[in-house]
Amino acid sequence: MYLHQEKSNSGFTLIEAMVALVLFTIAMGPVFILATSSINVASRIENNLIAANLAQEGIEIVRNIRDTNWINGSEFDNNLQTGAWRVEWNTVNGGLVAIGSNPALKKNNGLYNYASGTDTIFRRTVTISKPNNGELVLTSSVTWVERGNANRSISAESHLFNWK
Repeated sequence: MYLHQEKSNSGFTLIEAMVALVLFTIAMGPVFILATSSINVASRIENNLIAANLAQEGIEIVRNIRDTNWINGSEFDNNLQTGAWRVEWNTVNGGLVAIGSNPALKKNNGLYNYASGTDTIFRRTVTISKPNNGELVLTSSVTWVERGNANRSISAESHLFNWK
């Protein structure tokens, strides 16, 4: 007796391939969402770090003006009028610049300034107030707009005293 067995085809049909593709896509969706979220969080952290350093730099610039006044034998608050100012570490007039329209800081070879380089998203303002004759209160604020038009800001405050 001769038995004839039919050989079964063991391959994917088009429907099976499409089902596998759909399942793969559903499984990979959360991975892509997580990767995108991680990139957004990393960008936000980077901007916060840059802004915090720019705010601290604003305070250090005014502190440097105060220290230079002492070295030159001037009053500690000479050229440190109350009000809101732009500050820049490399300006000729000591660092304080009229706020004007408060343009965005530029980045040139890793250094932030107002004169040259590529525009950044950051704007810095330093506010000086004098609660009494021997004290300056500095508030350095950095603002920027992140993706999705979210307004962000970081501020730092310092008190400078005439302790000399």
